[in-house]
Amino acid sequence: MTSTASGVASGSLALGRDVSSKAQPSRAFGSKGAADLLEVAGLALRAHRVLRVEQTEDGVWRAVAQWPEAVDTAVSGDEDLSMADLRLLQQAADLSLDVSPAVVPSDRSDVVSALAIRLDDPAAALQAPAALVALGCALSAQAARMVADMMAAGWLARHGGVESAGRSIDDVQARARRLFDVLQMSIALGSETRFLRAAFSLCNQLSVRFACEQAALGWVRAGYVRLTALSHVEKFDAKASAARELENAMEESVEQDTDVVWPTQEGARTIVRAHETFGRLHGFGAMLTLPLRMGDEVVAVLSLGRQGSAFTADEIWELCLIGQACVRRMADLRRTDRWIGARALDTFGRWRDLLLGPSHTAWKLAGLAAVAVLMVVALLPWPYRIDASLTLRSNDVLFIPAPFDGYLRRVGIEVGDRVEPGQVLLELDTRELVLEESMAVADELRFRREAEKAQGSRQLAEMQIALARQRQAASKLELIRYQLANASLRSPFESIVVEGELKKNLGAPVRKGDVLVKLAQTGDLYLELEVDQADIHEVRAGVSGEFAFVGRPDLKYPLVVQRIDPQATQREGRNVYLVRCRIMAQTQSWWRPGMGGSARIEVDERRLLWVLTHRTVRFLRQVFWI
Repeated sequence: MTSTASGVASGSLALGRDVSSKAQPSRAFGSKGAADLLEVAGLALRAHRVLRVEQTEDGVWRAVAQWPEAVDTAVSGDEDLSMADLRLLQQAADLSLDVSPAVVPSDRSDVVSALAIRLDDPAAALQAPAALVALGCALSAQAARMVADMMAAGWLARHGGVESAGRSIDDVQARARRLFDVLQMSIALGSETRFLRAAFSLCNQLSVRFACEQAALGWVRAGYVRLTALSHVEKFDAKASAARELENAMEESVEQDTDVVWPTQEGARTIVRAHETFGRLHGFGAMLTLPLRMGDEVVAVLSLGRQGSAFTADEIWELCLIGQACVRRMADLRRTDRWIGARALDTFGRWRDLLLGPSHTAWKLAGLAAVAVLMVVALLPWPYRIDASLTLRSNDVLFIPAPFDGYLRRVGIEVGDRVEPGQVLLELDTRELVLEESMAVADELRFRREAEKAQGSRQLAEMQIALARQRQAASKLELIRYQLANASLRSPFESIVVEGELKKNLGAPVRKGDVLVKLAQTGDLYLELEVDQADIHEVRAGVSGEFAFVGRPDLKYPLVVQRIDPQATQREGRNVYLVRCRIMAQTQSWWRPGMGGSARIEVDERRLLWVLTHRTVRFLRQVFWI
């Protein structure tokens, strides 16, 4: 039967299984045994309701048992659980599938809203997910987790479930009462703040509970067991022979990594020589020693001795529960209830064991690799280089201007052309000059005849005037012939045209002195580097480096610094120093003046760590003035 609460709770919780004495058992749980165990959990956790829920195939959580039992035979979500409780139950049960125990905290530090423990039944091959959910636990989160840790270890399911099959209801109830007492003992131990006081209290309670003349707690230190507390004895001599013999009995259990019971049962293969020696020497008729583990490591030992009968299986089971419930709290108290030097030494020992032990090998190898990388970065010498932008320059640059006013007649070059010596670059229109030349020749001849005529008639003044005009006409003729001779502009040496895109200006007028063509000689090139002012102090004449052009970054050529300009130059809003460098390689045919690229100047060797961080350190010093 599905209750109305399942629809309200997002369709993921169904409450309605009959949990009365007539209800059908769930797995190995008898209904009465399950109710007793739920009652134990409810009283120990101080919860107002405890439910055992199972998840169906469609993901719905269904309650199969609860405490306290419902008024009627069906658990009704509307009558027994509020909507807030349903949401808490759903949230806690879902969390228990990933983390057990799962705690849903509340706004108050002394109350837990909900706690869920995943229940695993080893007897069921195909089992549905099941959980024990406690609502409204009146305990702090730490105390609730401590109680839940014990139940999460499988004690409720294992000792109340599978082992309960075939047992009488009285046996199940007796175990439930014992389990409740163990939970209460663990809660009381959780209130202790001093290690020795807690250890002494534990030994006294065990002595009374199991009717023992002696209960002892030993702690494992550096591979040996050291006696820590004895029942009814606040102070004892750790060097006494009795204490040493008891420690030998405890170490006998630790070395075999198992519980040691004396007298031994038939078929047992444990060694009990130290237990037998200690028991007979002190008049004990039975001894029980139990190693306490945290994970896979034995950290403490409980040893009980009495003059009466041997320990029963139920007593051994109960002592195991007590040990598992108390060992974590005792370990926490021992770690914190010590002076600072001992705590520091203990912390150092744990880190030493963690680092040198066989666990976490991958992380340790990664750590060693990281340390090796840091050592290399800190100590390895590395070439320190300064990066700079460069421009390819030519030593000989020739500007060819217009020799006279005229018009462009023919242009034989383009920018980027390589020209040979004597090659015609361009020609100016000479038709007007040819006419002027003819006129100048005629004027010179006329003035010469006038001078001869004046000389023949002995007119000296007219002769001098005619001679002066003849010389004037001759000079004009010479100028015209000079202009005609230079109307064709030629290259004086092997070079490259870097300026002079004139083909589109054919027929355009030019004025005397206008630069028509700019030639750069390719035989004598150098590099002009722009070094930032932050790095210029590292550069000096004579240091070497290498450079590459933008178009061919795969080709690198050597260079040597020749000269550093003494004054900075503004380039793109920053101060740079121009550094002239000589190219230490053969000039390539594809090089052109004005090409750009990047260069690296070899300064010297520095530590790799300094090379990687010096710019950041310099920036921080500038910002914080340090």
